[in-house]
Amino acid sequence: MFDPMLKIGAVLKNSDIVETFKCGNMGAMRRSKTTDTLVIITDYSKGAYHDKWIGGVLHYTGMGKSGDQDVNWSQNATLADSNRNGIDVHLFEVIDAGEYIYCGRVKLADKPYMSNQPGEDGKDRIVWIFPVRPVPDNDVRKPSMFVFADMEDYNARGKDVDSQYSKYLAEKKKRVSKAPAHTLTRPEIMPVKPKVVVEVPADIMGRKVRHKLFGYGTITSISRTIIGIDFEKSGEKKLGYEYCVKNNMLEFI
Repeated sequence: MFDPMLKIGAVLKNSDIVETFKCGNMGAMRRSKTTDTLVIITDYSKGAYHDKWIGGVLHYTGMGKSGDQDVNWSQNATLADSNRNGIDVHLFEVIDAGEYIYCGRVKLADKPYMSNQPGEDGKDRIVWIFPVRPVPDNDVRKPSMFVFADMEDYNARGKDVDSQYSKYLAEKKKRVSKAPAHTLTRPEIMPVKPKVVVEVPADIMGRKVRHKLFGYGTITSISRTIIGIDFEKSGEKKLGYEYCVKNNMLEFI
């Protein structure tokens, strides 16, 4: 196991990462054969979509900025197999541009799954999400807008945070030239508007459904805004009812 000799929460420059891990200097997933590591970076300082911390697990978006992602391609495959291939995975967060916060070593907490996100070109595409958890868990600083207690918390208030955060970044860019950086409101303390919780109809229990990504299944449980579906090919999954309905992901059959 490679020891980078870094303290949790240490702030590095990009060049420091390259020197420490002997990896490339570009991209959010950087494989090093010299240190037998994979460095993954979640960057909150840019982009329209940002990774979410849910119940202590980071739901990390895979490699590929436009078009459908392939879990068997390049470093997506490395991360997907990281619990078996002996590769140590180390996580960095970028909250302020150019500052890489070391979050320690991480491991897959669950199987990768597919989701929908806008690509760099603005078009919706299928992406692979890798649920990773620091080992051991730590209290490294995280952007609180993207930290949720559990999936219910995420479904209650997490759907609009990306658009709110993008507006914040745009406003921050405008204000930087007019005022010192220390006068800006940091994203960690931005107020988040409460979201109306959508009720799930009780009569859908036991209904047969077809999901765009996971195929055919049966609704087996309802917990507030979360429905459990036992899929024929991919097993049981917990999904946000409102997200599925709004994005036409679910068809009752």
